[in-house]
Amino acid sequence: MMQSFFVLSGDHQELARDELLSISKSYDVKSKHLVNSRLVIITSSIPWKKIAKRATFVKFAGNLLGVLDDISELEFPKSDTFACRVVNLSSKKIDALQIEREIGTLVKKKTGSKVLLSNPSLTVYLIITDSKSYLGYADLLEYERPTKPIKYPTELDWKIGRCMINLSLLKEGNAICDPFCGTGTILLEAESMGICSTGIDFDSKMCDITRKNLEANGYRPRVINSTYDYISKIKDEVDAVVTDLPYGTASRSSTTPKKIIQDFVSIVPSEMSLVMVYKKGMDIDDLDKAKKYEIYRHKSLTRVIAIR
Repeated sequence: MMQSFFVLSGDHQELARDELLSISKSYDVKSKHLVNSRLVIITSSIPWKKIAKRATFVKFAGNLLGVLDDISELEFPKSDTFACRVVNLSSKKIDALQIEREIGTLVKKKTGSKVLLSNPSLTVYLIITDSKSYLGYADLLEYERPTKPIKYPTELDWKIGRCMINLSLLKEGNAICDPFCGTGTILLEAESMGICSTGIDFDSKMCDITRKNLEANGYRPRVINSTYDYISKIKDEVDAVVTDLPYGTASRSSTTPKKIIQDFVSIVPSEMSLVMVYKKGMDIDDLDKAKKYEIYRHKSLTRVIAIR
């Protein structure tokens, strides 16, 4: 079993941690984890890159060598160039530059690699917490984000959409449905992770926008101009429902947002994973036992992510 480290960015810390663990569990149900401040250590059969490529709120990640007791006993992979980075998650003030120089000198002696501060082929990390210091390393991690030619000011932030998909515990080859797909944010993120997607929207204009956004990335759009009730027709083809519930003028309906949520939740099969985001204050009894996270936007808007 491999050990990997992930340093969270600090945004929505509980949500970020749970997203990371959901990704790990979706690939390896036997994976284990240790959380220390913003540091998450995962013991799993899954390589760190596979998890990091999907995670939304990870700042640094790589292979974990172990606790820093004696660096001379640790083995580093050989590379042409390397750089050292200190990540201070502790309450202590440290001289990061001096520590990086000291570690760099030792790594250079052990591997013969050259120091290169810009785009090194290997980065050595010293992660300092209040209780322990850990040493790890990572080579380059490259992946492309999907493009979105047509956007709306009120659309779901891509980070939240991506995180919601990861919380659904799906992996490549699984399928999601977004029955309020809007401009296609959730569908784009799903497709970029190898998850099949189906979008539904009662607004034909939104369906056209979603198709164009998907086609711009080479994805084959499956977008249906209908109401969310259409889920019942494709429920056997879908593993999870992930969606952003409309509210205010975005709902374009005489039905109240709370009633929309009530009716919508009632038609999603109970055995199907459901991850949804809605405006705070729209809670219903059917979601009393759901895991929830609050996302503050501004003084008049806090959004809630619920996992049923």
